[in-house]
Amino acid sequence: MKRVGTAILTVVCLGLTIVNDQAQRPPPKISDDRDLKEISLTGWDCLDKAGGTAKTPDSIERNTLKNRPPADISKLKPQDLDVAAFLKNLNAFDAATVHKRRKDLAAAERQQLDPMEKEIVEVSGYLGVAYCGPPETTNCASIDFHDWHLEVFEKPIDHPPTIGDTTPIICEITPRTQNAIYADKVRVQELTAFFRRADLTFESTGHPARKIRVIGYRLWDDEHNGSADVGTTVTRMNPNGYHNPWRQTAWEIHPVIKIEPLEPGIPPSSHPVIPSVTPASSAAIAATPSPSATIETKTPATTPLPTPVTTTPQPSPAQPQVVTTTQPVTINILYGQTTIPRGAKLQLVSRDAQSVTIRYMGEKYSIPLSSTDLK
Repeated sequence: MKRVGTAILTVVCLGLTIVNDQAQRPPPKISDDRDLKEISLTGWDCLDKAGGTAKTPDSIERNTLKNRPPADISKLKPQDLDVAAFLKNLNAFDAATVHKRRKDLAAAERQQLDPMEKEIVEVSGYLGVAYCGPPETTNCASIDFHDWHLEVFEKPIDHPPTIGDTTPIICEITPRTQNAIYADKVRVQELTAFFRRADLTFESTGHPARKIRVIGYRLWDDEHNGSADVGTTVTRMNPNGYHNPWRQTAWEIHPVIKIEPLEPGIPPSSHPVIPSVTPASSAAIAATPSPSATIETKTPATTPLPTPVTTTPQPSPAQPQVVTTTQPVTINILYGQTTIPRGAKLQLVSRDAQSVTIRYMGEKYSIPLSSTDLK
């Protein structure tokens, strides 16, 4: 009995060691790309490897589906689903395959899966978070040739994911579909509310989450069909920077073939993050005569000379229009709290000796002066 107890204790300790190792393991090296760009696939050693560097039959099958080339969708008329409808259509399959992998499927489940993964679908929702995917076997572990992960929500979000938040569905642009989407003038920084950097910290783009339509192949990414990945709400934040669960379902749109913005962009003058001089203030400055400028004009004799100006307006001292946070700042919003990440550029409204009033997501908030780049 003592020997059995010792064996059980050893297994438990080993399990705890593995869990702790996974929690403390540093995140993988991720691309520093900030947005979509045109890429040359010539010479990419993975271009002719649809299965990537996968070794097992199910992984090769999954990668081959992810690496499908762009399809001609000009004549397709798929049903336009919102996020809720997309999930509803998958409820029965998800319920029957909880925590299962491709290799574990029964014959009937397999017969149901195959035609579903051949369908091109379109889903409308709000792009809340975008980021570069990590190296993976799909792309032969390349850092530079990576997928783009898009987290699409049923409703717009105003802060990065945290405990208690609703999880999104996942859509992925691949190296094989990126150029066509880029050529359509799609830029993720203009569509997403938050961008996750290579160090796994979030930054606000200054844009609200835009409503978009995503068109692409439906794919069951069974690698992410466990309870740590799939769930309706975020329940924990991990030391390595990731949060779990992080998706509503193992089903994705992957690869994404086309993205259509469904809402216009916000004009710069009303945007939370604005340039140092707005168009309106530029015009005002241009119309204001400089006190040091001397303009000589030649006026015909028949034309009365203008009345001399006795006073010259003085331009006001340059006032910074944008403030940058130098550390994360937590603020109270209508439905709780959110954290403005370090490096966020925000519209400056006013300041005093201790605090700065900024505009964030259309509202005014006071934050400590010491948390900004203002002196």
